[in-house]
Amino acid sequence: MSPSQHEDDDADSSPWPRFILVSLGDTEDLERYEPGGFHPVHLGDIYDDGRYRVVHKLGAGGFSTVWLARDETEHRWVALKIVVADYSMSVYDKSQLSCHAASQCASDAVFVVEHRHFTLDGPNGCHLCLVLPVLGPSTSQLSAGLSSRIRPWLTRRASYQATRALADLHAQGLCHGDVTTANILFCLLDTDRYTESDIYRLFGTPETAPLETHSGETPGPGAPSYIVESLNFLSSKESIISKDVRLIDFDQSFRVSSPPENMLGTPVEFLAPEVAVGLKASPASDVWALGCSIFRLRSGEGPFSGYEVTSPADLMRIIIQTLGDMPNSWEEISFDYYGQPTKDPAKGEPLEKWEGKRPIKDLVYKIWDQPENSVVKTGRVRPEHQAWREDENKPYPQCFSDTVWKPTATKIDNTYLHGYDVETDALLEAMPKISENEAALLYDLLSKIFVYDPQKRLSAREMLSHPWFHMDGPLTKVRSELCGKSPI
Repeated sequence: MSPSQHEDDDADSSPWPRFILVSLGDTEDLERYEPGGFHPVHLGDIYDDGRYRVVHKLGAGGFSTVWLARDETEHRWVALKIVVADYSMSVYDKSQLSCHAASQCASDAVFVVEHRHFTLDGPNGCHLCLVLPVLGPSTSQLSAGLSSRIRPWLTRRASYQATRALADLHAQGLCHGDVTTANILFCLLDTDRYTESDIYRLFGTPETAPLETHSGETPGPGAPSYIVESLNFLSSKESIISKDVRLIDFDQSFRVSSPPENMLGTPVEFLAPEVAVGLKASPASDVWALGCSIFRLRSGEGPFSGYEVTSPADLMRIIIQTLGDMPNSWEEISFDYYGQPTKDPAKGEPLEKWEGKRPIKDLVYKIWDQPENSVVKTGRVRPEHQAWREDENKPYPQCFSDTVWKPTATKIDNTYLHGYDVETDALLEAMPKISENEAALLYDLLSKIFVYDPQKRLSAREMLSHPWFHMDGPLTKVRSELCGKSPI
């Protein structure tokens, strides 16, 4: 079938989007407000016979929305994760797996499982609701290109804790299946001392935007009347973000002895190469994804990410540019029109490689860091850039200075570092780079993770002793401030 035929089929089968996009930053996929999809939630909604009251939105993913709620029974804050109806039974099974694994791990294991759960019937079906501890921003939010970067010492600490969590999980015979920076979250300091008024004082009242349809019709009972913007933890002048992280979201988890038959639902840039070519996932696949997360934490960018990487086939092309040709035994794998692997030559074509090379060593040694006082002077006069937002070039409040920094608050000669354009590469070249010592250690670690053969990759347990993690002193005895307690 030709590409044009595929496009015609897509045009016939894909209805015009029902909902008009809202201007609230990253939100859930609005089109998933449909039978089997998201449950419509409004601020102030009450769940589980009056026990939980929705106060703010914490975030959303492909299979759930997550809300800050007040537990009126135990008088504390909780996170309510409301799963899409079609996926609720599967998530329930995986949640029970992770709870069992957690019960077998040490008291300071750094991954998060449910306190309890309940179900609710709504216009789009029956939804599983997981009651979880309230966590802070994800590492993907705090280490995001030119928007935000985590302090180097904290990236090493967070990476170590995520690695320890994965090692504990693997020791219980369980694979996470979705290790990404979006699933590594910072803990919060004791939030239960805050009232609802305190939450609004710290972060402002929730921003909302009406949900409207292209047709002009009302959304109906299966969709909310408005969309809520997620709480921004960096908007406060008082930091409640801890220096500890937790590994969350076991929606893709599986027993090591029973790997899934289908492709993992992990974002493509975190897929291990063996998974991308259609082979079974394993603990080694988790380690590959962890390596991608570590690089993203330290550099702000994924090692295999980019606007052009949208399918497993694209991923293999950029991996080949980085590691060289894939094993001969994989050469028989074909990829279909949509970039998915197939062993049937009639349904696909051999991989067409991209030109050029991008060795992992080069990527590591080009990692740029914050200059002293956020100023770089080279003596050049550069084209000036008009800020898009009023606060674009303002640093984060001082209370976050030991946690994150804002690249766009960096001034290079007469202009600020800004979004990607023809001048960006020259500006980044002027930024100070990762130290030679750290670059050598980080490259050594990643070179033992980013290998084609899963059997030759370091295990998560083996990673824990690597000197890159311990540049700031031994972390082997670091125990979370929240050890033995549910992280808040």
